[in-house]
Amino acid sequence: VDLCGHATLASAAVLLGTKQVDGNSVTFYAKHDKLQAELIVSQPSLSSSMTAASINNNNSNASRIAMDFPWKNVTLIPAGGEDHKAVLNMLSNAFFGTSIKAEVESDLKAKFCAFFNPKDQSHALFSQHVLGIGTTDVKEDLFIELTEEGFDLLRGIKVDYSSLSEWLGYSRGVIICCVAGKESSEVEIGGNRPGCKPVVDFRSRFFGPKVGIDEDPVTGSAHCSLGPYFGTKLGKKVVIGKQESERGGLVECILKQEEGRVCIVGTAVMTVSGMLSMPI
Repeated sequence: VDLCGHATLASAAVLLGTKQVDGNSVTFYAKHDKLQAELIVSQPSLSSSMTAASINNNNSNASRIAMDFPWKNVTLIPAGGEDHKAVLNMLSNAFFGTSIKAEVESDLKAKFCAFFNPKDQSHALFSQHVLGIGTTDVKEDLFIELTEEGFDLLRGIKVDYSSLSEWLGYSRGVIICCVAGKESSEVEIGGNRPGCKPVVDFRSRFFGPKVGIDEDPVTGSAHCSLGPYFGTKLGKKVVIGKQESERGGLVECILKQEEGRVCIVGTAVMTVSGMLSMPI
């Protein structure tokens, strides 16, 4: 891949946390860009909401790292065109051509049958929940915005990951996302914390069938497009996304449109350290 959020976060945390570089920042040279990572030593100053880091982590030994990543735009595909129809057909095959997981609740099954009946032109019904289909810069990722109801209905479906590779108009992964409604923006956190407010602005999932990943737990690089897209849509300069894989996670995005950059903030905790001895 061209860049990786987890690898950048972990590498920066080790180098900065063990003082192997001078100062509080380090620069990495990725395939097509320079990525600067900075150790945040001050407390978060977002007054309108809690930050992703404050929810994700209670460890005082954690390193909070701000990573300067490239801004990636989303170019929408015109509705009704051949590519638009091809993507809908691909999604229909991937999500609606398979059975629902046995543990899905009965009321969700009923909604599935009502909205996405595979025997009744499921792609046509599904299109009612598709707000936009596009690709990120250089057609790296396929980007699909759904209604929140459509996003929730996909959670109980067993995915045919191989079908997600059918459309040739992207090279890496499939991003499925939606604006977070009031209820889903309420993030559950441990302990009693008075004054906690909803923090999540958007929800997402990421599938990487063309790079050997079924569903990625948390994808920092995908937020190079998710952050700008929803920041523009919601009129915000700071947005927080909730990636809803089985493990899941929160990603804070600070948008710098004038510079063409997205500052992605993450938290790393060193759990094991040691020394490797090698004969020379």
